[in-house]
Amino acid sequence: MLRDDIVKELEENRGVPLSGQYLADKYNVSRNAVWKTVNALKKSGYVIVSGKNSGYYLAEGNDIISEQGIRYFLGSDDNELPIKVYDVIDSTNNEAKRLMISDDVSRMLLVANQQTAGRGRLGRNFYSPADSGIYMSLIYRVPGGVKNPMMITMAAAVAVVRAIEKLTDIRPGIKWVNDIFVGDKKVCGILSEAVTDLETGMAENIVVGIGINMKKSNFPEELRSIASSLYAEDVTRNHMIAEVTNNLIELFGSFDAEIFMPEYISHNIVVGKRVGFERIASGKTVQKAGSDDGADKASSDGRQLMNAVPVYEKVYGTVKEVCSDGALLVVSDDGTEERIFTGEIKMR
Repeated sequence: MLRDDIVKELEENRGVPLSGQYLADKYNVSRNAVWKTVNALKKSGYVIVSGKNSGYYLAEGNDIISEQGIRYFLGSDDNELPIKVYDVIDSTNNEAKRLMISDDVSRMLLVANQQTAGRGRLGRNFYSPADSGIYMSLIYRVPGGVKNPMMITMAAAVAVVRAIEKLTDIRPGIKWVNDIFVGDKKVCGILSEAVTDLETGMAENIVVGIGINMKKSNFPEELRSIASSLYAEDVTRNHMIAEVTNNLIELFGSFDAEIFMPEYISHNIVVGKRVGFERIASGKTVQKAGSDDGADKASSDGRQLMNAVPVYEKVYGTVKEVCSDGALLVVSDDGTEERIFTGEIKMR
């Protein structure tokens, strides 16, 4: 398709004017066809500089997400990666799971300019306005699978941190388990989902969704005190998407926690901080809905019956360590050491 060919040429030759005749000859079309295609690209949002005898080139700050723009920055080993780019979608993670159900997809990158139902952990919404953020999901079949699914998110966090540090002068921090911070505000969230083999218990087919606030955005009132952006005006979204993808594929290809966990730990911002979290209240359970009565029940030997579920209590403490197995070691205010593997912490 001529449109894709011209976008590819413009992305690969940023700042270098390309004549209409050069493009016409290369793709065996008329100069008028090139002119019409360039005009169509301008109408769709591309900022293309053109003038008499000066050729065409992308203006500085042009930041339209495209397959061609992403592919230009992908590593040579990843250049055949299937890529789908959407202007608007409900959620790239939702679409990734739909594709995994309908097709045998083992590896694919999905990117959107805007999400109408972006999702974060624990069912939260992820603010996903047009033209200012990165909303991407990578489908990946990990060779041999992953025993600890939490490590998928941790590897992804390292992939994002590496990309930000390579392309900007920012040193981001990681809030256990899945948020990337700059200063005291969140700039990126990660949502990992996996299909687990019931026989082996290993997570094999995974979907990693990543949302990065790249440009200045008019955050809703409820987010302004906790969210921010990279303000990386000189870094295109295509370049950041590709760099994150390069890192994800490198880390997932070997999936060696000994490689990425030291980076994850060194970037963590929670050690020494007071946090709130939930734990199971000792000896307390409640009846499941639909059982015969509202009382707790126990078997004759003291074991809790299957219709009883645990009660959670809010606990506060200080983070002592991010462990190499991904657990968070917290000393609660009552002196108890807690190893947290799931759930969420709130910094105080």
